[in-house]
Amino acid sequence: MDLIGLIDSIKLPVEIPLLLHPVTVHFAIAIPVIVMLLEIVNLFTKRKCVGVISTLLLLLALGVYFAAVMTGKHDGSETFSLLNADGKAELKEHKMLGIYLLYGMGALFILRLIVAAFQGMLAKLFFIIVLAVFLGFVFKQGKEGGELVYTYGANVKAVSVMDDKIMDLEDELQSCKSSLNKKSTTSSSSTKAPVVSSSSEASSSSSSQASVAQEKSSSSTKSQTSSQTTSSSQSSSSENLMQKAQKALGQIKGMASSAQEAVSSALQ
Repeated sequence: MDLIGLIDSIKLPVEIPLLLHPVTVHFAIAIPVIVMLLEIVNLFTKRKCVGVISTLLLLLALGVYFAAVMTGKHDGSETFSLLNADGKAELKEHKMLGIYLLYGMGALFILRLIVAAFQGMLAKLFFIIVLAVFLGFVFKQGKEGGELVYTYGANVKAVSVMDDKIMDLEDELQSCKSSLNKKSTTSSSSTKAPVVSSSSEASSSSSSQASVAQEKSSSSTKSQTSSQTTSSSQSSSSENLMQKAQKALGQIKGMASSAQEAVSSALQ
């Protein structure tokens, strides 16, 4: 089984609360930074207790990184379906890097134990360089996590609600278009029917009933005119309905954009 599949196969016996991931990732970033500062200070103080604290913090960080991956899997599964194609691809990359960082933290802890056994200056410098590289990937992971929230709206409730409203309004607009097409088809067939009837009556009338045929023809013309007027009014009302729906859709999209900006500014 590969490294990614190994983590994915882990199932915790307890239910993970939603939106616990942002809490854990703050510690996941802070603890390695503190360890880096302690290691730099320990180059000059050379206190054994500082090295012990650094090792214990790395052990704590290993547990924090495991919690960050588990909570990230849970939050990611909740928001994955709400993201667009770019957001889904970004989320997958974020997940993979998070798992690799978990394994990297385990390797850092083992390396710290080896450095403690040697107690040499070069070994400490080597550990600090490796830790600095690791921190670079940690900061990259934090940046990508911020993009998932601010750019794609991952796990932002206001954005999700507005997206649902936009989808509902688009469905309503599609329903209005379908209704308009049905009305146009019905009015077209009703307009053709009087013309055929009028033509058949005109061809079958005799010379002795000319005046009656003219009256029928006049009545048919009035019926056709009335039908066309009704059809025109129906088309006009349907067009007005579509325009109102499109206008409402534009307002909802504007509200969604404003809500996303408000959430971004609030989180900042």
